[in-house]
Amino acid sequence: MVRISEILRKSGGGSGEEEKPSVVLHQAVPKKKAPRSFGKSEDLKLSEILSVDELLKESEEKGISTIISKEELRRMSSGILVEKSDVKNADGEWIYGDVDKIYEDAKKQVGLAMDKGKSNQTFSVDAIAECTVRMVQSLMAGDKLYLKAVYTRHSSNDLVSHSLNVAIFSLKVGMGLNYSENQLIRLGTVALLHDIGMAKLNTKIINKEDVLTKEEYEEMKRHPEYSYEMLSRLGRQYEWIATVVRQEHERINGKGYPRGLSGEDLHEYAQIIGLVDYYEALTHTRPQRRRFLPYDAVKIIVEQEKGVFAQKLIKTLLRKISVFPLEGFVKLNTNEIGKVIETSEERPLRPTVEILYQAEGQKLKAPRIISLKDNPLIYIISSVYEEDILGEKNGWNLQAAAKHHRNP
Repeated sequence: MVRISEILRKSGGGSGEEEKPSVVLHQAVPKKKAPRSFGKSEDLKLSEILSVDELLKESEEKGISTIISKEELRRMSSGILVEKSDVKNADGEWIYGDVDKIYEDAKKQVGLAMDKGKSNQTFSVDAIAECTVRMVQSLMAGDKLYLKAVYTRHSSNDLVSHSLNVAIFSLKVGMGLNYSENQLIRLGTVALLHDIGMAKLNTKIINKEDVLTKEEYEEMKRHPEYSYEMLSRLGRQYEWIATVVRQEHERINGKGYPRGLSGEDLHEYAQIIGLVDYYEALTHTRPQRRRFLPYDAVKIIVEQEKGVFAQKLIKTLLRKISVFPLEGFVKLNTNEIGKVIETSEERPLRPTVEILYQAEGQKLKAPRIISLKDNPLIYIISSVYEEDILGEKNGWNLQAAAKHHRNP
């Protein structure tokens, strides 16, 4: 019976050496193929995957103090087990449960953690990790969970949905960096908990529709420290999570908060979550602005945030987080409007599009499909808001789309 503690102690090649986030241990599992299965007869022990057993060497390299020995870790192990069954759909594709259930179960656990943390009660990090395992398995099987995060609308003060989306996007980046399964589980668990300290803030600050005052902004900037305090109370085996979460708003140029750390002082998990947190915030509505479409959000990060985030991570984000996601609507240079039905990591700006409306606005009786990779003279000039182009009875509201697609 293989336990997570044993998985963590082994590298992908079985050498027994600790893993480092930036090292390729084995190739990421291709879409629609089974990830390295934990098997029906294999039980997963989650209590130790969140420990520092495998992070001792990594923490020293990142300047994070060692906080627990391997012997202490084994004594603290709570013995929580998770079993999973390998499932294939009718097409022979590997699936891991219903994405709606995975998403809602994770929301429930993160919400519970925030509620308990706010009142200084302890909560189960292992329960959060169980959700992360299922998220990792789902994303390795396909993009349905990712697309749910892309198209799920939530209010600006919905901290739980925001945390869940950040975790899903972070896992996509981690997969792009060839993280192993156990690295992904650690990254995803930290991401789910990255904003837990926000629960300590006055709800008036969280829900305020106007620009924050200087005093309110300074209070908001304390939430990483609140997160650290809440997670540190859970025991020394989780202190490394608290340390990484506290760094989420630090930046490589030293202009982040709360401590102004920079460069190699920042854990790579924190850098990934910080970048994705910013991207996710841009792509959702805020009281003072409309949400940015993925393409525009990426442009902001690339053009305006130079030197803030590591170039390696930005490039991975661009490769793994589609600027024109599946099921998203786009306008071509022919003035036709269509829906993205296939994307390519190698050519992210040239997906396959199903043309639904002609340039003049007439709906096509028989939609046609065009691969932009094979048609170099045709290209996307903008993404289009779904709420703008879905009209009342006639389908597309092209006037609204034309008016707003460049004014997010």
